Amino acid sequence: MASSIIQQSPLRLITVKARSFPDGIRASWQEIESKSEMKGRKAYGLICTTEAGMEYYAGLVSDGELEERVTGLPVIEVPGGPCARIKLENWKSKLDEIGALFAQMAQEHEVDPSRPAMEFYRGFAELHLLLPVKRAGG
Repeated sequence: MASSIIQQSPLRLITVKARSFPDGIRASWQEIESKSEMKGRKAYGLICTTEAGMEYYAGLVSDGELEERVTGLPVIEVPGGPCARIKLENWKSKLDEIGALFAQMAQEHEVDPSRPAMEFYRGFAELHLLLPVKRAGG
């Protein structure tokens, strides 16, 4: 699957950290859904590489300071910049392909390790895999 380069806008996300990766992903989404209305909201999964390993955060674009205070959930700000993107249709049946697709993009582009890799959920049928890169075409 070929990737394209997009310019990702900065994000301010209300988040829930998964207790484990990848097994805890579903529970992190269930927790954020219990505290905030998800319908019509932009939802992102953040994949962060740390010294301890991979960490995953379920995130919703913040509705503002009031929602942030009411939910009491941590807020993560993700800087904007160029990202390699692969669109994955019918992604729920292709969960086992996600890691390999991120690895493919990492081989094709110079990764920017200062920003997390992201999954942008464009609904139940389409998932955008976003890998931050140092420059367009890099």
